[in-house]
Amino acid sequence: GALLALSKPADLPVLGRPGELSLTALLPALRRRLGLPAELHVVKAPARECSGLVLLSACPRVTEQLQRSFTAARRRAQFPATYSAVTVGIPAEAEGEISVGLCWQKKGDAAAVVAVPSPGRCSVARGEVKNTLTRYRLLGAAGGCALLQLQPRTAFPDQLQVHLTLLLCPALGDHRHASCVGTVLGEPFLLSPQDTPTPRTQV
Repeated sequence: GALLALSKPADLPVLGRPGELSLTALLPALRRRLGLPAELHVVKAPARECSGLVLLSACPRVTEQLQRSFTAARRRAQFPATYSAVTVGIPAEAEGEISVGLCWQKKGDAAAVVAVPSPGRCSVARGEVKNTLTRYRLLGAAGGCALLQLQPRTAFPDQLQVHLTLLLCPALGDHRHASCVGTVLGEPFLLSPQDTPTPRTQV
């Protein structure tokens, strides 16, 4: 069956409710536009908040085989997905790892992902907190911004965005998590979740 790769913009969900704009809702029109005889299936796609490459297949058997291959790779601690991010700020080290617990925390009427630096074993065992890990490498820097290569070794919502704030280098355009990083006399520092203001537009 045919394999197709396309670029997904940020904020486009893979799945959605009936009538909502989503990647899967666009697949029938894409199939007709390309003149493909079979339905398209999503093999692998970045999360809603990320832009990136989407892999599609017109063969259910190929889709299943590739998804099993990705699952087996994760179990062998092999992580093929790599991301690039432009950050506001340059990390102190040219490469390294961000390892921290993450959990959902209620904030008013909404919920947000926050870091848990030293999660207890019980909270991890209960699934309240997940230990997460991302490897990063500096590819270039200019004008106070950096281009980073990111390789997540675990999967959790907003993992990359939260990890970048822990480097004091929030992703450019990440208006939700950038407010976790404050500045005093031009020096960045991390605000506690309790002190974090309402998400604001980056300037």
